[in-house]
Amino acid sequence: MADAVNDGLREREWFVTGRGLPELFSDTFTFSDPQVSLVGIEPYCRQVRRLFDQKTARCEVVCCSATAPNTITVVWRNSGKVSLGPLGVELKPYVVTTTLKTDPADGLLVSQEDAFASDGPGLLLWQVPALRGLAGPPAPSVEELRAKCDFATCVLRAA
Repeated sequence: MADAVNDGLREREWFVTGRGLPELFSDTFTFSDPQVSLVGIEPYCRQVRRLFDQKTARCEVVCCSATAPNTITVVWRNSGKVSLGPLGVELKPYVVTTTLKTDPADGLLVSQEDAFASDGPGLLLWQVPALRGLAGPPAPSVEELRAKCDFATCVLRAA
């Protein structure tokens, strides 16, 4: 399943496009992050399509591995815009750790939990190009992140 998720995310970037692969998901699939909880793959995909600007949003996979029984960890770099307000809001690129749980009986994905550090002031400063230096650095490039990654655990080593 980890290989199917990895291949699907690299091709479809469904964490930001909503172009998921329904055949990988259980009918009881749930999603949660610090702001949202959803039930079902279709509502999840619709919400993702609405939230992220489809022209600019990127989900760049750093690591996707089976890290424990019935657990797939995905570390990815989120960037682009979200569809808030008339012009959208450009995200300061950041790293997300997604934990996917699989059903031990059929192997399908039953839950997704996203974890990330939110930087409200940095996000606001990022909206004004002249102030971006005050926002702190964006997440490193996906290549730099991969160079720091333990691919067995999807843990990023300190520089």
